Parts: sequence; C-alpha cells; structure tokens
Amino acid sequence: GRERPHRACTAAHRRSHATMDVGLVDALCDYSRPVFLFGLTPPLEGATQDELKETARKFVERSATLATDGFIVYDIQEEKGRTPEPRPFPFRKLDDPSHFAKVLKDVSGKESVVYKCVAESDPGGFDGWLNKAIDDYGVNAYNLVGGASSANQYSGPTIPDVAAKLNKRKQCAHGGVTIAERHIKKGNEHETLVKKGELGMRWFISQAIYDPEPMIKLLKEYGALCRQRNIEPKRVVLTFAPCGREKTMRFIKWLGVTVPEDVEREILDAEDKVGKSVDLLCAMCKKILDETKGCGVPLGISVESVSIFKNEINAAHELFRRTQSMLLDFLGEPWLVQYKLVSKGAKRTSFDYGSRKSPASPGAALPPVKEPKAAKKEGGNGGLFEGLSEEEQKKLGIAGAVGVVVGFILGAVLGGGKSKSVAPAPEPPKKKGWGK
Repeated sequence: GRERPHRACTAAHRRSHATMDVGLVDALCDYSRPVFLFGLTPPLEGATQDELKETARKFVERSATLATDGFIVYDIQEEKGRTPEPRPFPFRKLDDPSHFAKVLKDVSGKESVVYKCVAESDPGGFDGWLNKAIDDYGVNAYNLVGGASSANQYSGPTIPDVAAKLNKRKQCAHGGVTIAERHIKKGNEHETLVKKGELGMRWFISQAIYDPEPMIKLLKEYGALCRQRNIEPKRVVLTFAPCGREKTMRFIKWLGVTVPEDVEREILDAEDKVGKSVDLLCAMCKKILDETKGCGVPLGISVESVSIFKNEINAAHELFRRTQSMLLDFLGEPWLVQYKLVSKGAKRTSFDYGSRKSPASPGAALPPVKEPKAAKKEGGNGGLFEGLSEEEQKKLGIAGAVGVVVGFILGAVLGGGKSKSVAPAPEPPKKKGWGK
C-alpha cells in the first residue's frame, strides 16, 4: 500500500493555509509546494565567533532579497581518490557546517540543510557530533553524503546507520544526494532513490547540472517506477551553479559534474562568461521542467554560491531569481512575493509601523519630505534621499536590504488550489502628513 506521509509533511500541509512561517523541514516535506534553497560553504576553521557572525551578516545582507525557504551549508572534504586530476583549488579545512548553520540562523532567522559526509567522520565521534548539532545548534535538516570513492576505506558510519539514528529524532528529517550522470552510466539511479526513500530520506539534492538530459531521463524513470510500485516519489531539488572563469569550470568538472564540451566552450569563449553560463543554465532548467511535466516527482531549486568572486556571486543571485520564477510559473498557479521584518528592534526610524497611532511627539516624526519640484543637486538621488550625505544614503539602503527576509506564497497553498476573489481594500482616509 501507499506509505504513510512523514509527520512533518502532514503538519506542514495543515499550517500552510494559515501562515508563511513554515519550518524548513516542513517545507521540504510538503510536496504540494516547491522549495527554494541557496547554498554556501562555511568560513575557514579557526575563525572567531565575531568573524563567523560577520561572514554570515555579509552573506545574509547580500541575499536578503532572495525568496529562499532556507540555506544549504556544505560539508567540504578533501575527497582523496575522487579523481586522478589535481585539485584546482588547495583544500583548506572549514568550520563545522552545523555550527555555521546556527550562526546563519541567529543572523537571518532562516534554517539550513546541513550536508554531512558521514563516511569521513571521526571514528566513534559521529554520535557526539549529531547530538551537538541537534541539541545545541538546533539543526533539524540533514543531507547525508557517502565517501567520494568506493575504492577507499572509510572510518565513519554508513548512511543506513545514520538514517536510522535520525529517524528516531522526530523533529528531524534527512535527504541525500542524487547524481543523474550515474543513471546514464549504470541505469539504476531511480532504483537507488527508491531504496534511499525506504531508509527514510524525504528529498534528494542533485549535483550541479550542466547537462539536462541525464536529469530528464532520471526524473521520468523515477516517477514511473514510483507509480509502478504505488509509492510516493520524494522531492528532487535541482541544483545550478554559475561559472565565470576557467578555473571555476575546472573545479566544477573536478567535482564530477558532467559539462558537455560545446557548453564549456560556449561559456569560456563568451565575452561575458558568467552571464552566458546563467543564460545556458536557465535554458537547461526550462528544458527539464518542460520535458518532465507530468512525471509526478515534486521539485525544488537550489543555487550554489560558493565563489569568492563578485561577478559569480551576483550571477548566483540572478540565477536563483530566474530559475525560481520558472518553477513557480511552471506550476500554473498564482504566486507572489512578500517581505518580512526580521527584527523590529533594529528599525532605524522613530515611526512605529506596528501601531495605528501617531508617534508620541512631533519631534519623533520623520523629517519633512521636500517638495517634488525642489531643485536636485547634480549627481544627487532626489526624493527622500535629497540632502542626505552619501554615507547616510548607503545606510538607508542597507537597512532596507538587511531588515527583510523575503518569502513567497503560492496561490495554490493559500487558496487550496482554487482562485479566490479578493475584495478591494477600502480607500484610506486622507492625511496631511506623517503622523498627523
């Protein structure tokens, strides 16, 4: 018979009609809606707590306007034996991903999926790591990864062992990695996904995609196998990562990502390499969506932002927005984006937006707005920023970016899949000015 849904999945379905504040585990396990993640690596090991917070703050500040359900924090290992090719970038040990996930949550209010290479864990130390990650750092979503090479001997526990431990933690859920290229070589990746689902995995995050054909084949055959066996297909999160330079391309290929020669040449020969990669990856995303329509596999989108170069960081943001819009449009339901103030205590204006009352005194009101016809200084911004110093203008702009976490609401989630007519809002009474 059909397997019973995970308790987090049913809880998410009940709550989704009432609130957008859904936990990351609930979002991942609610297959009635898509999920959107943004991935990064932790800072170097040995960073102080203040340095970790500052790294998290900068990351959150840059990505504040992305409508993510949460983040992915990767577990970077040296991965000896992966390939005879030399590593394009030297390996440097990073901060523990579960620890940095807590720092990110403290700064942003958002949870993370934490990758964990269980095979390379310290002998006998995994249980202590997991207890600390759950109980001290509050991490509830895990992506379990095995060893880089089957030829190596590993000291850590097996994925089935770790899955069994996590299944006993009812607040937690876990997923795994899927590599569509394996399906082309071995033809059994869809069966592997079913077996991992039997271990309790609720989702699968793909390796970075640079060739859509293997993923199209995998999704179709995984969906068909699930229908044949009358089981619920688990979510597959499609991962994309932009590339703007040859060294980044070498690293992507070293990780095992299949990059067709014509795609590589088209990117590296372009004048705007990173822009070309974003355009190509968006086309691949659209092709996957178009050609797997009706396969029955719930999807999500993840974009990796693991580069230190500004143009590749900016490209990851653009790629996220474009692929997110594609998936939401593909669902065929109305959708919109909303913002949320993270901390009202950090507001930088004396006007109380949470109250219907005016500010307590005239001195607490916002400064008067200049008349639109006032002359604008050469090179100035005009409007509300008129007359402010450049530094003050920057601060106001940053406050708008840092002070919000963007979320999205699907029409299907809020309306139960049906369009609802919305009564027009009453016209507000005319006011003479702020706080009057």
